[in-house]
Amino acid sequence: MCRHYIAGLCTPDHERRRSDLDLWIEEEEKSAVLSLLANVAPGGHKVPDAAPGSVIASPSKVHPNYYYQWVRDAAITVATIIHLYDDDPAGDEAGQMLEILDAYNKISHTIQHVDNPSGSFEDKLSGLGEPKFHVDGTAFTGNWGRPQRDGPALRALSLMLYMKVYNETHPISWSEGDGSWFDDLYDPDMPANSTIKADLEYVSHHWRESGFDLWEEVQGLHFFTAMVQLKALREGAKLATLFEDHGAAKWYQAQADEMTDFMPTFWNQDKGHLEETLNSGRSGLDCGLLLGAIHGTTVNSSDIFAPYSDEVLVSLLALVRDQRDRFPINSAPSPSDDEDDNVDLAELSGVGVGRYPEDVYDGYGTKPAGGNPWFLCTSSVAEILFRTAEQLSFRRSLLVTDRGLPFWSVLLPSHKLRVGKTYDVGSSVFDEAVERLKLAGDSFLTVVKDHTDAEGSLSEQFDRVNGFERGATDLTWSYGAFIQAVRARRRVM
Repeated sequence: MCRHYIAGLCTPDHERRRSDLDLWIEEEEKSAVLSLLANVAPGGHKVPDAAPGSVIASPSKVHPNYYYQWVRDAAITVATIIHLYDDDPAGDEAGQMLEILDAYNKISHTIQHVDNPSGSFEDKLSGLGEPKFHVDGTAFTGNWGRPQRDGPALRALSLMLYMKVYNETHPISWSEGDGSWFDDLYDPDMPANSTIKADLEYVSHHWRESGFDLWEEVQGLHFFTAMVQLKALREGAKLATLFEDHGAAKWYQAQADEMTDFMPTFWNQDKGHLEETLNSGRSGLDCGLLLGAIHGTTVNSSDIFAPYSDEVLVSLLALVRDQRDRFPINSAPSPSDDEDDNVDLAELSGVGVGRYPEDVYDGYGTKPAGGNPWFLCTSSVAEILFRTAEQLSFRRSLLVTDRGLPFWSVLLPSHKLRVGKTYDVGSSVFDEAVERLKLAGDSFLTVVKDHTDAEGSLSEQFDRVNGFERGATDLTWSYGAFIQAVRARRRVM
């Protein structure tokens, strides 16, 4: 609820409108959790033939066929499951979630050792760059954009998070020396055979090499990939230290330091925003920038290119501006609009956001101007806005820099902001910034609401013209991104 009735932002009408959204979010979150778990084995009713631990991208098997386990999507989904388990370790789904997480580690270890078109485990771990597998854990050998180097980093991050949360909820396992459980995940022995250790070795030795991006289309060096690799190396160095694997800890940290020095290469000063892929020929604007900030940093950290960093915020603004004008559906009246209850959020009001300006994939094939808004990208904009509000509240001040001025000026059009000035909590600028960030985040979740079907199902995309869902049905990542945005919202409301 609004704490500061300022600038007409928190009137009773606005509270009513937010309450309506709250009610929908409450029901949709329950539906999203069940729909996400339906796509995960064991227990998922939409994956009866999948090996335990498998996470399918979508139950859609034709037009398009997404009935595979992508390493990236699976790891991101597992991280969401871990957060849900951690929120309520005694809840109704907690037992199923623990069973999933244990099975996920086992199948991850299995597919790490499966020979595939990207390579093999024995050949310098090259096979770990394979992007997707059949749901029974066997190799997919068709033509594809490979290797993709984000998967091992994301898998390592999810399993390191699992170790942390499991240890917090089952401290006796560590204190009584249940080493076998932890050894399956991380063992200092070389050559690497434990799941996390193998992934960290892959990341630390291959991060300089090109691969395909998260959309599986462009080869090169990518912001999203680099961000999750950097986080994996940082977290890996800490984990190695805990296991007294000091040589590895030093190596992982050294690689993380090199990556930190490399990351500013993704900032394009002339364009005034980050670029997803270096030297790609594209504009560089991409939902992958937002996803890299979300999955490549920890909450309220000072990590480079965190979601609330100036560089990410101005990149978000540039992407939203482009998508607002690109898709006709973004000009259509919203079913949730109330003419008597409009807050002017200008260029930060909610719209459907797709992958990148040059997108030609329409959910079934490719055609000129074929791109559409994606649920996961629209939810990710909301998450970043909520996390920025959270960070401001945590920091209790807003410093306006030259680089961040374009974003803050759009968010706060009634204020003449000064570069270099710090606005502290209690000032009209600070309080209005926090409230408008939350309202802006809600406006993007309202877009998700407006295009979700009556059953609460989330596909991959919604149509750029008519707004109806299209592409792969019940996309697991769509549910996960929505859940994560709602969790971020809950922390600031």
